[in-house]
Amino acid sequence: MPYVFGVDGGGTRSRAILMTDRGRVVYYGKGPGLNYHDTGASQVTALIQRLFQEALHAARGRPEECLGICLGLAGVGQEQDHEILRPLFDNLFGKESYLLTSDAEIALVSGTLSEFGIVVLAGTGSIIFGRNPKGKESRVGGYGPLLSDEGSGYRIGLEALRAIVRYHDGLGPDTPIRSAVLSHLQMTQISEMVNWVNTRSATREKIAALAPIVVRLASEDDPVADEILNQQADALALGVESVCKRLEFSERVDVVLGGGVFNEASYYGQIVRRKILYLLPGANVTPPRFEPVVGAALYALSMAGIPVDEDILDNVRRSTRDSTPVSTAGPAVPTETAPKATVSTSEGEE
Repeated sequence: MPYVFGVDGGGTRSRAILMTDRGRVVYYGKGPGLNYHDTGASQVTALIQRLFQEALHAARGRPEECLGICLGLAGVGQEQDHEILRPLFDNLFGKESYLLTSDAEIALVSGTLSEFGIVVLAGTGSIIFGRNPKGKESRVGGYGPLLSDEGSGYRIGLEALRAIVRYHDGLGPDTPIRSAVLSHLQMTQISEMVNWVNTRSATREKIAALAPIVVRLASEDDPVADEILNQQADALALGVESVCKRLEFSERVDVVLGGGVFNEASYYGQIVRRKILYLLPGANVTPPRFEPVVGAALYALSMAGIPVDEDILDNVRRSTRDSTPVSTAGPAVPTETAPKATVSTSEGEE
């Protein structure tokens, strides 16, 4: 049975999907984050190999039946990232058998069902990516926590920690953020929190996990939490405006809001949407139509020369509506070489 394989590898979690050439999902898996800057390139490759083998087993498929593979990964926005990862994936799947791209690009496809428009991807980190009908691309952010990540879960969580320290130093007001964060961290003293931040215990993911606390308190009218969200939303809206201008889009551009921060906190998404529409009144600001991993699979179908029609999309909707991803605990490195999946040149069965 002809099929395609897609992966959405974010900073905190990953999703994988095996889909027939007619859009029926036969495998839906999940695992930990796939940003190789955090976990290492070999670890990322091993996990993707395991996901692919699990997908084949679930579908009773063979590697040679694979029409296309799309890997949408966080942290691959620069050419040097591709230079590091490509040799590993070449060995795993075979050269010219896969597309390595960013998680932002597959989120754009899942949101617009095309390759054109703008996507705001805000999870642990953040990036704004756009492509116009001429094929020109532009991005804002995606350079890591030290240089960017405005509007992300990490930045929201970090600003919450800073607000607590400002209160402790007499430089800012008290806020319910203080007690809520300390409770979340199972701490009683601000000094404990400071020590936690200044050790390796405070990972980006753990700091980003504080973002829903800020969103909840902002929705309950805490002024400090509200200020944090509005500042971060301003940064995302300005980024969208910048991408829109550089790509010479009209104000009626499609803008997709994707990523875990929006999924878990629609209140924050409403703020970001309002800020974008203030700068671009004609924009169509929407949530993704599908999960980003579906965008990866649709990209893979396009690689195989298969037009994505309404019948395929209906099959995707039906087969993903009640799907629960199968958990992959971690990348167990196999004892034998992974089967190589070679992209077929046929268009598959109708």
